[in-house]
Amino acid sequence: MINFLEGKERAVLTTIAQGGPAGIRATDLYPTLSLFMSQQTVQKTIEDLYFSGYITILRDGDEVRYIASKQVRNALVNLEMQKYKLGKYIENLKMRIEEIQKLEKTIQVNEMKKVATEGTQVVAFSVLSLLKEVPELTIPEAIEIISKINDEVLSKLFSLISPEMTEEDIKHFLLLVSKYNGEKDAELLRITMEAIKTRNEKKNTTNS
Repeated sequence: MINFLEGKERAVLTTIAQGGPAGIRATDLYPTLSLFMSQQTVQKTIEDLYFSGYITILRDGDEVRYIASKQVRNALVNLEMQKYKLGKYIENLKMRIEEIQKLEKTIQVNEMKKVATEGTQVVAFSVLSLLKEVPELTIPEAIEIISKINDEVLSKLFSLISPEMTEEDIKHFLLLVSKYNGEKDAELLRITMEAIKTRNEKKNTTNS
């Protein structure tokens, strides 16, 4: 089972990773995070990240630097690339929908089905790509973007290609994923689906 990093851990780790292979000085890190995190919390989080192998600590005289592992930095490069791809998909989607709306009604349905199918493939490929390195850091960030795409686009289009899946359907689907792609992929998809469902439920509760 993948244990996702908490928000404060992701914030500290991402800030350190943005310093690149040279890392970031302690004297620069604390002020950067001070708007929403106490120095004590930052120090405790750094300690946890260090013992988990996500960062190294380099002391040079009186200066202390924190350096994110290469795996973490690679994972964040991949995350930014997936964000870019998802963003481009949304941009292209808006133009395509405008074009589709000009077509005959019967043709519109078929074209919308294609758009919905492509959308699910784009999301699936992004999630599976992020699984390669440090998914506990990148997947929670990706879920926010995927949830937005789901709210704005996929939830409205998905009904065109498939009826809503029941709990039994989802369990069967995950069993198939586990069988052919392995338990790790299945667990990741389950957690992602649960996270999106929980986020949508909270949103609906807030709006009601």
